[in-house]
Amino acid sequence: MVLDTAACAEDLSGFLSHPFTVPTERRDYREWHHGRSRYAVWVVDAPCRAVSERYEAARARLSPYLFAPYRRALHLSVFVCGFPARTARFKDDYPAACMAGHIEDLAKAGPAPFEIEVGGINSFASAPYLAVRDRQGGLAGIRNLLSSRCHEIRFAPYTPHLTLGLYCSAFDTRRVTSDIAGFSDTKPIAWRIEGIRLATYSACEIGGPLRFEHTVRFG
Repeated sequence: MVLDTAACAEDLSGFLSHPFTVPTERRDYREWHHGRSRYAVWVVDAPCRAVSERYEAARARLSPYLFAPYRRALHLSVFVCGFPARTARFKDDYPAACMAGHIEDLAKAGPAPFEIEVGGINSFASAPYLAVRDRQGGLAGIRNLLSSRCHEIRFAPYTPHLTLGLYCSAFDTRRVTSDIAGFSDTKPIAWRIEGIRLATYSACEIGGPLRFEHTVRFG
C-alpha cells in the first residue's frame, strides 16, 4: 500500500560529505573471515509488490555504478550476528548458545506484526540503498530483544535500509547524487512485517545469495 503523503526526497548530505564512493574490491577478504565460511544476520524479507518494484527500478537506475554479480535477494538487516561457531574464538563469532538463545527469546516474546515505511534512494559511501523508517518502533523492539542476549557486530549506528548493491569503483558522489535525484518514485510505502529470519551467506563470495536457517513468525 502506498501511503497518501507527499513525495519527499531523501537527505543526501551525509553521502555528499564523501568526495568519492568506496568501491568493493574483487578479492577474498581473508583478513575479515579468517577462513570461516558463513556469516549470519537476522533479516526480514518477502516484501510487498510495491517495495519489490521500487527496489528493482532503483537498482536499474544505478546499475552503471554497481558491483556485479550481486545475487543477494532483497532483505532488511535487523541484527548482525557474525560468524556461526560452536564456541567463540574471535570477537565477531556467533556462538551456538547465543543463536539458540535468540531463537528461544523470539519464540517466547511472540512479537506482534508491525509496519515500516520504505522511502526513496539514499546512500552510504560504500553502497546505495532504499531508506526505511521504523515508524511503529517494531524494528527497535526486536533489536532490543536480540541485543539483550549478546552484542551486535556493528561499526556505525544502526540505519534500517534495503541495500541496492555495492559500488564497483570510486565515483564522484556529486555525479551519483545527480542520478539519484532523478529517481522520482519516493512516496512512502507501507510494508507489513510478519516475521524474522536467521540468514547466512558465504563469507568468500561478494554479494552471494542468502541461505535461510530459521524463521520466526510474529503474532
